[in-house]
Amino acid sequence: MNEELDLEAWRLLVSTALTMHARRRLGGQGIPGDGTCEHLLHLARDLGEGIEWVTKLHHVRFEPAYPGLTVGPQVVLGGRRLLLACSVFAEGANPIGVAFTSLITGRRPQVSVAPPAVSIPDTWVLPAWHERRASGN
Repeated sequence: MNEELDLEAWRLLVSTALTMHARRRLGGQGIPGDGTCEHLLHLARDLGEGIEWVTKLHHVRFEPAYPGLTVGPQVVLGGRRLLLACSVFAEGANPIGVAFTSLITGRRPQVSVAPPAVSIPDTWVLPAWHERRASGN
């Protein structure tokens, strides 16, 4: 098989699994059109819960932990969006790609996994709730 094609297929499988996970965590519903920035952050925090099935099924790990880094909520075209990103690695150390999770008011969550050459902007940081989870608070 073609190694590049296999890697692309793996990225598609992981992005589909993460999108399914995000939609299940929201009860199959889209994000309310009147959702606030705080609401988007709350939804993002919940995305990290129960992610183990994705890591086990697809033999991957996330750095930092899924859903990852963000620049924070943004107001766009009268709505709000929150973009998050984390690197995806095979169980060894081989990079698979970068998972970008998009939460936009009035839409269903979407996740795509870009090739490993794509980088997460240096200005993106861990949300405050992510740091509290890591410290056990």
